[in-house]
Amino acid sequence: MTVMKGAIRRALAAALTATAITMASAAPCVAAEMKTLGWLSIPPGHAVMAICTDPTVQNVLSGDLNASKRRGSPVLVTVTVTTRVLSPGVSLQEVSPGDPSVAGMLKDLGAEVPAVGNAGDSSPDLYALEARRQVLTPDDPATQQFRSYQAFNQSINAGPETYNNLPANKIYDTAIIARATLSGSPNELQVVAVAHPGDDVETAKKLVAEAIANAILH
Repeated sequence: MTVMKGAIRRALAAALTATAITMASAAPCVAAEMKTLGWLSIPPGHAVMAICTDPTVQNVLSGDLNASKRRGSPVLVTVTVTTRVLSPGVSLQEVSPGDPSVAGMLKDLGAEVPAVGNAGDSSPDLYALEARRQVLTPDDPATQQFRSYQAFNQSINAGPETYNNLPANKIYDTAIIARATLSGSPNELQVVAVAHPGDDVETAKKLVAEAIANAILH
């Protein structure tokens, strides 16, 4: 009887462990970090209709606005969304044309801020970087040889978009910039989100849409 009870306890423990592993693997990744700038002033007694350039943001935003059951003549909110993987070669102009304020918001969110100009699509010259480092901080001969070997291996495996066949957004941060404007108003609401490598970009877009909806409805 004692042996049987021990076997039952072990079986239950194994089942609980398997369940915990399954639940952990199914847990969603952290979606994004966000910052907002500006505001929208919706006149009272008006319904809100949204038009968005991104289908994910459009669906979530439209659903939230419809659920609010606002009555009255509709006002139009236009939302433009830019999504860019912050890989080497991407410029700040591509991420946020004509708006340098995004650079500070990206930096606050822990992202690598792109250069203002386009740095090109090619990978950095690892040999040139190593040569510059050696001039500034020279090593002993053995260390130099080891670092040269590392640079050679990295130059073979490096690529502008992927590493070991991984998608670019699994290696680099993804920036999501949404700008919401109200027809007939100079005000603008800007939401900047950063999905870090491994985060779900679609979930991040949904959170951006929720942030815009909250700003409109509250």
